[in-house]
Amino acid sequence: MSSAFEVMLNRAIALHRQGDAPAAESLYRTVLAEQPANGEANHNLGMLLAQRGSDAESLPLFQMALKSQPGVEQYWLSYASALLATGHPREAQLVLTRGQQRGISGQAVNTLLQKTQAALTPSEADLRVEYGTAQAMQGRLEDAISAYREAIAIAPDHAEAHFRLGSILSETGNIAEGFAHYMLRATLVHGGRPWRHDKAQPAHRTKHDREQEKYLAELLGHSAPNFHLEDGARLPGPAVNPINATPELVKQWQGSLPKLVVIENFLTPAALAKLRCYCAGSTIWRRNYDAGYIGATPEDGLACPLMAQIAEETRATFPQILGAHAFRYLGAFKYDSEASTGTNTHADNSAVNVNFYIAPDEANTDPESGGMDIWDVSAPGGEEMRRYNGDEALAQDFLKQSRAHLTRVPHRANRAVIFKSDLFHKTSDCRFQEGYLNKRINISLLFGHRAA
Repeated sequence: MSSAFEVMLNRAIALHRQGDAPAAESLYRTVLAEQPANGEANHNLGMLLAQRGSDAESLPLFQMALKSQPGVEQYWLSYASALLATGHPREAQLVLTRGQQRGISGQAVNTLLQKTQAALTPSEADLRVEYGTAQAMQGRLEDAISAYREAIAIAPDHAEAHFRLGSILSETGNIAEGFAHYMLRATLVHGGRPWRHDKAQPAHRTKHDREQEKYLAELLGHSAPNFHLEDGARLPGPAVNPINATPELVKQWQGSLPKLVVIENFLTPAALAKLRCYCAGSTIWRRNYDAGYIGATPEDGLACPLMAQIAEETRATFPQILGAHAFRYLGAFKYDSEASTGTNTHADNSAVNVNFYIAPDEANTDPESGGMDIWDVSAPGGEEMRRYNGDEALAQDFLKQSRAHLTRVPHRANRAVIFKSDLFHKTSDCRFQEGYLNKRINISLLFGHRAA
C-alpha cells in the first residue's frame, strides 16, 4: 500500500473508533476504489456496515477480506458471523470448518460453531419457510405462498413466515392481506421488547425516542407502552384525493423531462390527519440512518390498513402513470430538525416512485427547500448503481460528468412527487423547526421493477 493510502486507511480507522461512521465509510470506500482487494479496508467497512444493521451489505466485503488475507483469524470469524446473521447457518458452519483446517481455534470459534449448529436444527415450520423461499426465488410464487401459509398453520407466531408471506402477497396485488401479515410480524417481533433498544443508539434516535415517549405519555395519560400503534384503520371514503386524476396530469407526465410530476393535496384531508396521528403516536420508527434520520418499514408496523388503502388507491388513481407496474414496497423517513442532512444522492431499483410529505408547512423554515432534488440522469444498473448509491462523491462526480440538470421540488404539506425511480435524487437541504410534531416526514411508495 502506498503511504498516501496507508495514511487514509489509518485516518478512517481513527474516525471509525471515534464514532464518525459517515466520514470513516467515505475514506474506506476511497481506499477500496483504488485497492479493491485491500483486506483491512474491506473488513473494517464490513464491520461498519454490520454495526448499523446492514449485514447483507457487509457479506461481500468480509468475503473479499478473507480472500485477500486468509491468515487473519478475525476475518474468518467476521465472515461466518455475517453469514449467520443473514440466515445462512450452513454456509457459516462450512466457513468455520475450513478456517479450523487453516489453523483458527479458540473459544470464539467454538461459540460461533455452536450457534450455527443450533440454527441447523429447524422446526417443521422453519422447513416450510425455507422451502417457500426457494420456490419464490425460482418464480413459483403460488407454491411459495402455500408453503408460507403451511408454516403459519403449524406455528401461528412464526414472525419470519408472516414477513415473507406479507412481502409476496403485497407484491402480487394482495396488498391488504399482505399488509396484515406485515403487521402481525411487527407485533410478534416488537410487542414483547422495549421500543428503545438496550444497545447504544445514535443521538438523533435517542432524542426522537425521548420526545415520542413524552408525547405518548401526554396523549395516553400514562407512561408509554413498549409497543404502541395508533388508529390506522381504513377510511370509509377515499384516502388518495381523486380530484388529481386528470388528463392534464397524464399529459404532463408523458411530456416531462426528467420524468416527473408534482401533485398538490395528494391525500384527502381525513387521510392526511389520520396518517399524521399514526406516524406521531406509533412506535414504528425502528431503522437508524447515519445522516440524522430514522425510518419505518411495513414489517415494523408501517403497514397499517390506512397505508394499504393509500397504496391500493395510488395504483388505481394513476393507472396511466404507473402503467402495469405493481406495488413493491414502501418506507417512511423522519428527519431530526437539527441533526439531519437527509438522504445521499442515489437511485432506486424500481420503475416509479411516489414520494409524499406529511409535515405541516409552518414547520418548514425554508419554503424554497426541504423537499427533493432530482436530476435528469438515470443511474447505471447493477453493481454500478450500488457503487454510486454508496458513495456521494462518486455520484456527484458522475452527474457533473454527465452535465446533469437539477430540478428542485420544495417541501409542501401533502405534496407528492411521482418520478422515474432510477433518476438520481436526494433530500434537499432541510431546515425545520424544533419540536416533535415539526419533524419532516416523507413516505415513499415503490412500484414495479427497473427492468420493466
